[in-house]
Amino acid sequence: MIEKALAEREEMDVDYRVQIAYTVPVEVIVDLRAGRVDRVVVIDCGVALNNEEGARQEGLLHPIPRGVSERAIKIAEARRWPGWEYGF
Repeated sequence: MIEKALAEREEMDVDYRVQIAYTVPVEVIVDLRAGRVDRVVVIDCGVALNNEEGARQEGLLHPIPRGVSERAIKIAEARRWPGWEYGF
C-alpha cells in the first residue's frame, strides 16, 4: 500500500509522457562506386531495451524516478507498438 502511494506521488512529479531508450540494429547499403548510401534498413527483430539509458522525461531527457521508469518500461514491453517513424 505504501509502495503504491509512493509510486503515485513520484508519477505526479513527472510529465505523463516519458521516453524509453531502445537500441535497434541497422544495415547500411553503400554504393562504393557512387560514394553514397543507397539504403538504411532497420532490423526490427533485434530491438532491445537500452538498460543504461532507461526512461527519461520526453523532450527534456531528464532522469525520472525509478518506479516511474519501471512502470513506463512495463507498458512499452507489453503493448503493441504503432508503425515506426524514422527521424525526429
